[in-house]
Amino acid sequence: MNPLEAGIPACKPVSVQTSLNDFLAGVQSRAYHVAYGALWEREVSLDVVQDSMLRFVEYYRDKPEKEWPALFRTVLNSKINDQRRKRLLGNTTRKLLSLTGLGYSRDNEDTGMLENELPQPAHEDGFSQPEAGATDGELKGKIELALRKLAERQRQVFLLREQLGLSIRETAETLGISENSIKQHHFRALRAMRKSLAEVWEHEHA
Repeated sequence: MNPLEAGIPACKPVSVQTSLNDFLAGVQSRAYHVAYGALWEREVSLDVVQDSMLRFVEYYRDKPEKEWPALFRTVLNSKINDQRRKRLLGNTTRKLLSLTGLGYSRDNEDTGMLENELPQPAHEDGFSQPEAGATDGELKGKIELALRKLAERQRQVFLLREQLGLSIRETAETLGISENSIKQHHFRALRAMRKSLAEVWEHEHA
């Protein structure tokens, strides 16, 4: 049973429930790549997608289906911005604590929350399978680092186009921007990725 069905009233026609579930299933993967491209934290991005779906079902399930993509995109962007504000607040708090010499005790729950918001140096999951060898793992890490250097929109477009395999039109619809913008961001992302990975390759084989 789809966990989101709990947010759909029983009085709704079965066909409407099916359409809504199909819509959410269709946008889930795209939404994750958009969130991950913006936030660069896998677990946080998954939470953002889930929260966005629940909020969408709660507020917009009765809207015409043709309006769902734009409405869901609005909800997703709002949730992403919420996470940005939380991250900014956490960073500001840490800076103030550092300047004042104050700190939290180890058993304070807020400490754990703030520590969890710190950027991770690298992610262990990603482009290669868990059982891949050390070489694949090293390459994956280099790709992750190269992706980290991209501008947010470039990273979103790159993930949607290269990892998810969306067309230019599909990517434009997902992000709510023009196809020309998608082409520009994709070109710049590819150029930056090639440059970053070429520099790594030349350094290791110098």
